[in-house]
Amino acid sequence: MTNSQSRHQSLSSDSLDETVFTRLNANLIDQPHEASGLIGIARRDITPPFGIYGPVWGFSTHDGSSQGTHKSIYATALAITAKGASKPSVIVGVDLGTTGDLTGLEDQWIREDVIAQLDIPLSHLMLASSHTHGAPWPYRSRVDFPGGHLIEDYLNLLKSAILEASREAIETAEECILTFKPGRCDLAKNRNFADPADSTRYLTGYNPANQSITDDTVMVGRITRVSDNLIKGTVINYACHPTTLGGDNRLISPDFIGGMRDVMEANTDGAICLFLQGGSGDLAPAYQYVKDTSVADRYGHQLGYAGLSTLCGMYPAGHRLEYIKPIESGAPLGYWEPRSYEIPSKNSINYEIVGLPSKDWPNVDELDRQLEVESDFRIRERLLRKKTIANFTQGKSEIPTQIFAWAFGNLIFVGISCEIDVAWQQKLRAAYPEYAVIAVADVNYSAIGYIVREELCDLNLYQAWQPPYGKGSFTSIVNHCTRLMTKSLKS
Repeated sequence: MTNSQSRHQSLSSDSLDETVFTRLNANLIDQPHEASGLIGIARRDITPPFGIYGPVWGFSTHDGSSQGTHKSIYATALAITAKGASKPSVIVGVDLGTTGDLTGLEDQWIREDVIAQLDIPLSHLMLASSHTHGAPWPYRSRVDFPGGHLIEDYLNLLKSAILEASREAIETAEECILTFKPGRCDLAKNRNFADPADSTRYLTGYNPANQSITDDTVMVGRITRVSDNLIKGTVINYACHPTTLGGDNRLISPDFIGGMRDVMEANTDGAICLFLQGGSGDLAPAYQYVKDTSVADRYGHQLGYAGLSTLCGMYPAGHRLEYIKPIESGAPLGYWEPRSYEIPSKNSINYEIVGLPSKDWPNVDELDRQLEVESDFRIRERLLRKKTIANFTQGKSEIPTQIFAWAFGNLIFVGISCEIDVAWQQKLRAAYPEYAVIAVADVNYSAIGYIVREELCDLNLYQAWQPPYGKGSFTSIVNHCTRLMTKSLKS
């Protein structure tokens, strides 16, 4: 037998026994990131009445009341009951900047009622704000502001919408496969820009000189019904501040998330798309703070087409690409095709409240004295935000912060109740490269603010001086998250 004949025989699928062939594919395949179970998705409109307080920025020259709608905003619920689980886990994407503030703790009020009505543990519910800056500010601390008289009714509408969407997602859940695949989108840019006129401070805006500190990863999820391979829903997990629309905008808007949904849903026969915000503390679009809603739509289309491209690159649900055989042609061809396989059955839900380092913070009385003599509305807004943090942190030696780690198959959802630099999600994904890590910031978020990387803590940078988190918080929360992920994956 010639060497050539020997090589052909050694590569022939006919000459490989089943054990060797299985081992060969185990070493060669690119393992899909999938989970299966009873999965449902549902949505409710949470667009507020005209005139409600917000959207508003510190540099807004209007009174803060909304004057119309760019696109509707939604509460979108994804319910997953893995095989063997007794209770569903529900993550609700909410098109708001936050789901409450630290004075009223509205998000806590909503969650307590929703989990009671759904009969699920607190660990099984995440409210994930998209963090759009074009949404109302439905905080009870703002009822005396223009449009504040509409806040209480809106909060009740919001709570009902979250409950109804969650209940429908649970009740309409079917046997499905949830597949995730990473894609790429360069919408997000680093936004820590050294002030050209003042070397002692940073501006929150596009930094063209430092684009290595970014993340173009977009995690794209697809929910496929087992009975007929229909796409029931999609998920986009991406890190980018929705700050396209600025202080001159008076329209309620999901920002770029609306345009993204338009693209995804138009190309999946209307399947609902859930958006989950990533670690975008230091990321935003380059061109932002504008009034023109077409800019937000264009950015949304950019993200949507990136998501759609990734979706088109997925194999059929429950299938992985496997080597089949050589085909002798003008060239010796290696033939692969999608084959069904056993989807991992991991299911573990973990939730903790961890303490993170705090820093010195003015007390409520001190801030009240400053407010009494301050007339500049921009400075007053900063003081009001400091006061809400003071109400929450006073008497606490550490900042209580919620973390979640939900493992399904070889997917893991990680959630945190703060904003954070993008390096957080990069470190989590690097720690578990064999899993699809869906990294979700702004979960159960009451506007406490940012956790920045240690090397930024002493800079005159908004994300460093705005929050009460002290130096060491970034390393601490990364360690807490990876520990909880390990616990979920070993359970």
